[in-house]
Amino acid sequence: MEKSISTEKVSNHIHNDIAFSILSKLPLKSLKRFSCVHKSWSRLFENPNFMNMYRNNVISSEDDGSCLLLQQTLPYPHYHSHMLYLLSGERFENKVKLGSPTPFRKSDNPGFILGPVINGIVCLYQSGTNVVLWNPTNGEFKVLPESPTELEPSVRYEIELERLHGFGYDSVSDDYKVIRHVQYELNLSDYENDDSDFEGDALSDYESDAVSLPTSMSRDDVWEIYSLRSNSWRKLDLDMPCGMRTSVGVYVYLNGACHWWDDDDDDDNDAYLVSFDLSKEVVCITPMPSTKIVNFDSGLEMRHLTVLNDHIALISYFELSATFHISILGEVGVKESWTKLFILTLPGIHHPIGEGRNGDLFFRRDDNKLVWFNLRTQMMEELGIKGQMHCCQVVIYKESHLSLGGLNG
Repeated sequence: MEKSISTEKVSNHIHNDIAFSILSKLPLKSLKRFSCVHKSWSRLFENPNFMNMYRNNVISSEDDGSCLLLQQTLPYPHYHSHMLYLLSGERFENKVKLGSPTPFRKSDNPGFILGPVINGIVCLYQSGTNVVLWNPTNGEFKVLPESPTELEPSVRYEIELERLHGFGYDSVSDDYKVIRHVQYELNLSDYENDDSDFEGDALSDYESDAVSLPTSMSRDDVWEIYSLRSNSWRKLDLDMPCGMRTSVGVYVYLNGACHWWDDDDDDDNDAYLVSFDLSKEVVCITPMPSTKIVNFDSGLEMRHLTVLNDHIALISYFELSATFHISILGEVGVKESWTKLFILTLPGIHHPIGEGRNGDLFFRRDDNKLVWFNLRTQMMEELGIKGQMHCCQVVIYKESHLSLGGLNG
């Protein structure tokens, strides 16, 4: 007698626990697109269990042997005392003081780190013209040359203001690049000095014209890009919004593009992210989310741009408040892809200064002490170092023996 063959229907249903586990590991851009597949997926960011999984995946990263590079500027009365430290250890208890590259030892002005450390190369600057690429591992450094703009004849009563906007790596051309904006302004102090020098003297018509104040600028602002391979600057044929006039929390680099933020002078709540692709040399603008003011006693809204485990992240807070909102960007150019992941209440904290791996964030406290806070454990500890307001930075650093000379074609 033949046995009857029974067929069992194979279910194509995936249990929510399994689906959520898979979805929590997706990039934010893909996750947003998949939200239309299933009704429950459209409400993922309202599900506390899913959000816990997603947050943990966002802040988790493999231990690649990296440590931290801290740029410290001491608080009053030692404003011009600045140092660089390598921090390592489970609690960053190992602190190794680094000597600055030679060009920076001749000046008392504090040096800042532009963007991240890329393949062991640090971009340090003291102004828009005093810029150095430096590899602390082998001690090599390269002073960036003058640009065509700097070599142009100076115009009477006009001064140049150079502001760096990004340091990054162009994988297409295997090149390291720096972006800056050059702005021209009238130097009224020079005009006043000239006027006083001639006061009481009879001036010829020619001399009178020489000391008269120009009614308009003779040159337009320009954007420039530096290439390490060519060791030269060139002008960019485009116009972009400039970043905010501060050194920390404005400029970041991620995946071949430099990013910075600015706000609309006419609307304090209208801020946007500027993204510049180093290879294609195109720009994209993304409106930034705003934390609505509930209590006017909280002061002005502040923003700190950073990179949180390969995500562009924005830390929004108010200058007189201890609450920090952390959002990540899913897709450049799409305002709706900003997603808020954390709301932190950290009493006594003044402002962020950088990020590490595995959910480590670094802040300056009201008493000038630098501290680190872990998003996973929600624990905070002191670094044993003090710092000046808005003049300290923490970036991820990994040793490399890459030769700067070998990259200079």
